[in-house]
Amino acid sequence: MNRSHAAASPTASTTPAGAAGQALDDAELTVRYARAVARLAAQQKPTGAVAGEVIWNTMLVAQYVILCHIVGHRIPPARAARVERYLEQNVRADGGWGMHPQSESYLFHTVLAYVALRLLGRAADDPLLVAARRWIHGHGGVPQLPTWGRVWLAMLELYPWDQVQPIAPELWLQPDASPTHPRRFYCHLRLIYLGLSYVYGKQLTADPSARVDAIREELFPGGYELAPFAAHRHEVAATDLFEPTSVSLRALFDGLRWIEGVAPAAAATSLRRRALARAMEHIKFEFASTDYVCLSPVNGMLFCLALFADDPYHPELPAALHGLEYWVWEDDEQGMRIAGARSDIWDTSFAIQALCEGPRIERVDAVVARMCDWLARAQQRGDLESGAAHYRAPARGGWGFADERHPWPVSDCTAEAIEALLLARARGMGADIPPELEAAARFILARQNDDGGFGSYERRRGATLLRRLNPAEIYGSCMIEESYTECTASCVRGLVTARDALARQGAPRSLLRSLDRAIKRGVRRLLAAQDRSRGAWAGFWGVHYTYGTFFAVAALRAAGLPSSHRALLRARDWLLEHQRDDGGWGESYEGLLHDRPIALPREQPSLVVQTSWAALALLELDADVGPSARAVERAINFIAARQRQDGSWPREPASGVFFNTAVLDYDLYRQVFPTWALARYLARATR
Repeated sequence: MNRSHAAASPTASTTPAGAAGQALDDAELTVRYARAVARLAAQQKPTGAVAGEVIWNTMLVAQYVILCHIVGHRIPPARAARVERYLEQNVRADGGWGMHPQSESYLFHTVLAYVALRLLGRAADDPLLVAARRWIHGHGGVPQLPTWGRVWLAMLELYPWDQVQPIAPELWLQPDASPTHPRRFYCHLRLIYLGLSYVYGKQLTADPSARVDAIREELFPGGYELAPFAAHRHEVAATDLFEPTSVSLRALFDGLRWIEGVAPAAAATSLRRRALARAMEHIKFEFASTDYVCLSPVNGMLFCLALFADDPYHPELPAALHGLEYWVWEDDEQGMRIAGARSDIWDTSFAIQALCEGPRIERVDAVVARMCDWLARAQQRGDLESGAAHYRAPARGGWGFADERHPWPVSDCTAEAIEALLLARARGMGADIPPELEAAARFILARQNDDGGFGSYERRRGATLLRRLNPAEIYGSCMIEESYTECTASCVRGLVTARDALARQGAPRSLLRSLDRAIKRGVRRLLAAQDRSRGAWAGFWGVHYTYGTFFAVAALRAAGLPSSHRALLRARDWLLEHQRDDGGWGESYEGLLHDRPIALPREQPSLVVQTSWAALALLELDADVGPSARAVERAINFIAARQRQDGSWPREPASGVFFNTAVLDYDLYRQVFPTWALARYLARATR
């Protein structure tokens, strides 16, 4: 851990950030809830789904500009202006760009943004670029870029290919049984590696240009030929490094580089040609199976470059470039950005659950019915042809994170969709039992790891030793599927709900026994994962202990544990201990960097989203009397007080994350989760 962030105090006490005011009665809270429902209804798409933008950082749009330059794809002037607007709005005061709005500047993101702006025609003496250049030169310079940044610059001849850490496509020629075959990697890393290995294997280099020549002089004022690339071969700037390259991985890189240097030319060329052909088979399958959308925009752009490297006039390249539009959000105010993900299924599943718990006010039934109708249709009803040959797990019965166009289903998305549809049916809000419920349950079962926890897209395929070979440098925990608290909790809840429905349908006893075993194993995993010194659960996909505890409490209660269970009492106590003076909760993302909960600075107000998670968890624990009841009342008052007149809540620091450092702002979280907290609180009167 080589990041140098100023760590906030881990204590929970804070100075009030604004009086929460006198507690509101149920009638006033119902008015606030109705406004929230109306706001959600106004955001409903014609399909019936609700979804917010998943906001990440400037890396993707900068890479899009570089991609377009390399392949000769013209960016229309209006879009180019929007790209510039987005980059301008996200520059930090020190002249750099960060991993997310709350982070310090990163060399990786700053260099990419600088190159993108120059490629778009921004002058080198523009104050924005002068400041960025000063920041780059003051923080290690281009030679200390992370590996993935080196690849993007090498394609522009702004970094020598022979100094990029080897990304050997030959790994794809290993037998499937090999412990280091890429099929064992976490799917996002696997496909990123697939694209990187192809462009590395081809040593793709853009056509020379005067603009790039000028950029080279600006980034290397002492001369490109004299830049200390070799001296920093194994080094990454302190601003960017999260997980240092292990001794094992350094040795592997050095060994691969030596082999590339001494292998007979004919044999090396033949082997490389076979490896690239195998990699291209997988790339074309991903394009065909996703209608060119790909798993993510990260690997989608790399695959576009791979097609171009294979053939500058590749017939699939126009469709591949068009597929990137799936990830684009664009307007005149904020400019053009590329989302880190799409979240239609995820957001809609939570919205249904939230509205099913609240009062039956005007419009709510119709809103939920439309959501359910779309969500049921978004389920994967079949498997991909030839999927197994390309290391894709069976998809039938699952739901993805994004929408029906995105055939990469996920365990917890499937579980939350099951929960939403069956809850809506139980409340008489217009949903039928999912026609593929049994397939959905089997899909989730197939994601359970040997330790009883659940992975996300797949069950774990690789040995934990692979963690030591993480080549990403700026991210952690990305080599293999893990057993995530949130996925495990969602899957336990979803399986409990599905099991009851399947039993009523007369499902095979063998399936019901499998579900019972999986639920018990999941519960054991959750109990074992509870932090013994704190009583909370660490999250992986959200910030951080508040998020993990919200999921774990709900799962354990759904599995039948009483609120008096020792694990749940400890969770309750942890939540009560960390309530802040303003009535809310607030953790910093920096806890994920240091592997412990870190409170927001005392002067910052609590966060509505995190407060909603805490309130929802306490309400699961029968918080009707005593300190818990008072804590919930204060939390609900905090949430209600921050609601705006139009029923929305203001933007606040992001609470989503992945791979430790990559903080994501799920825009709809600030609408769905406070609405859910109000709904559950109001429902207590009818219990």
